[in-house]
Amino acid sequence: MSNKSEELRLQGNECVKAGKYTEAVLHYTHALDTDRQNHLIYSNRSLAFLKLQQYYLAMQDANTTIRLQPKWPKGYFRKGEVEFQAGHYQSALLSYGQAMILDPSNEEVRKTVANTNTLVQDAKKKEQREPWVFCGGGSFIGLLIVMADTYLADKPSIQNVVLQVLLVTVFGCLGFLVLLAYRHLRQSDVKSRLEPPVNLMEAMGQQTSPNSEHKVEAEDASQTTNQRTHRKGGMGAARQRFKKGKT
Repeated sequence: MSNKSEELRLQGNECVKAGKYTEAVLHYTHALDTDRQNHLIYSNRSLAFLKLQQYYLAMQDANTTIRLQPKWPKGYFRKGEVEFQAGHYQSALLSYGQAMILDPSNEEVRKTVANTNTLVQDAKKKEQREPWVFCGGGSFIGLLIVMADTYLADKPSIQNVVLQVLLVTVFGCLGFLVLLAYRHLRQSDVKSRLEPPVNLMEAMGQQTSPNSEHKVEAEDASQTTNQRTHRKGGMGAARQRFKKGKT
């Protein structure tokens, strides 16, 4: 490790302690310019990215840390932290477990594994209760509609008991559909947190490239036409000069 990269890394650490995470990322990035194989810098920058909620970039640096030092437990712990904050609790447990295998005496890792296990169990229980909550909420709304129609309306429109039960059931099913949509959005959000961000410049370039190609083709066609016209004019002028020479 060069003195300059170590100095920049320490400056980044001070920025992290002060809560200046963006500035810390800049220091770590400059440090990597002079020392690309330093696993400590990647680990520190991963933490700074994590504080900025840049989960994909934090995961990239955590994976690089593991690649450079596969026997260093903190690399796997850093990876587990990113996965935990991104909502990937099962993957976080695997990463924490790998860190605990490499360093069984680390009390911090043990506590983190225990806390993550508790959170996973709570999440499973909550997921098991969700159908009852959403379906029950939908059925309750349907029951309110039936009661309002029966007791508040001058002329109730749903007097048949079978229709009343059917209405409550339909609203319960609607509640379940809302649950499915909610779970889909939640899973998509969690999955997207570790996906690479969209490169807007590249996307814009792909959108404008067909127009650019057509423009180039049009310019080539125009140049070809001009060349042909020029050639025809040149041949005609040559024939006229040839005839005048004969006369």
